[in-house]
Amino acid sequence: MADKNDYAACSAHFVEANTDVILYSGAIDRTGYDQFCDLLLDRVANDRKLLLVLNTFGGDPNAGYRIARAAIHHFGAKNFRILIPGYCKSAGTLICIGATSLAMANRSELGPLDVQLRKQDELFQQSSGLDILRGVTHLREEALTTFRSYLLNINGGSGLSTKVALEISSTLVIGLYQPLFEQVDPVKLGEMSAALQIAKHYGERLHEKSDSLVTGALSKLIMEYPTHGFVIDRSEARQLFKRVDPPSEYEEVLCNFMKQYFPDPGSSAIVVDYNQYFVVPSTPPKADHDPAPTPEATDAAPAAEPLQHPEQPRDQQHEHDGGPAQEHVEKQHPVGGEQGDAKPDERA
Repeated sequence: MADKNDYAACSAHFVEANTDVILYSGAIDRTGYDQFCDLLLDRVANDRKLLLVLNTFGGDPNAGYRIARAAIHHFGAKNFRILIPGYCKSAGTLICIGATSLAMANRSELGPLDVQLRKQDELFQQSSGLDILRGVTHLREEALTTFRSYLLNINGGSGLSTKVALEISSTLVIGLYQPLFEQVDPVKLGEMSAALQIAKHYGERLHEKSDSLVTGALSKLIMEYPTHGFVIDRSEARQLFKRVDPPSEYEEVLCNFMKQYFPDPGSSAIVVDYNQYFVVPSTPPKADHDPAPTPEATDAAPAAEPLQHPEQPRDQQHEHDGGPAQEHVEKQHPVGGEQGDAKPDERA
């Protein structure tokens, strides 16, 4: 059984298994996508595998799609696996559709794909793209139920003709529900509907490569969960994705590593190559240099200093599920390029 704190041995295991391990923690946005592509620049994948350790509350579905496409383009969908140590919500779930297999820890969870939109006149609050659609559907069902009730009661209880009962029932229902329906903005309704199509179209394109979903799963992820924060645990994930497993012993080590060093899935995106920090040296260090401390020597996890990453600008704005910020649109990296520009993925 692997030592849960033996991170160097874990790195050696994945190097031997011809697997690149990339850690992604924080919001799904274009900054994270650029960092992810930067890590792929100098790699010659060949038949190498990718294990993406994903820890996120979600974010921009456009960036999520680009991350999944970059992984598929570079490694092939069959060699793309995602490990979820904790939270993987919204746009993170979208990325999972691009992977052939998922590893979910005991406490990990996915979330629905209903796109979040910023609330009008609110700076930091968001609403689900399904909220207004659910509201309209509920009003319609209530109006029909009320109409039937009025019609049966008036027609059967008063002895009036069906025609007269219909007219009275219609007048009562219109008077009751018309003020409510008038509050529905048709433009906003169209925007919500279009936002939900984002997840649908991206999900379909990723599934074409990975064949990761069971029949009907995409529609369920988008439309059938009652809230955006609904918990999809490992058991339920198996009803949506074809290949969902518990973590292997060395994947458990990675889960422990993420909990220690990157516990906040809602922070700015941090994307790192795990193997770069724990490469086992092939030759002993020179005598005139003090050897670097190891986990065995210190009886502790590796020092935090190597894990420091460039601080994200404080004024960085996370992109919302409605689409990328305009300032990022032209900043595209050659790796994981636009779908039409990508090389044919013969391995997917």
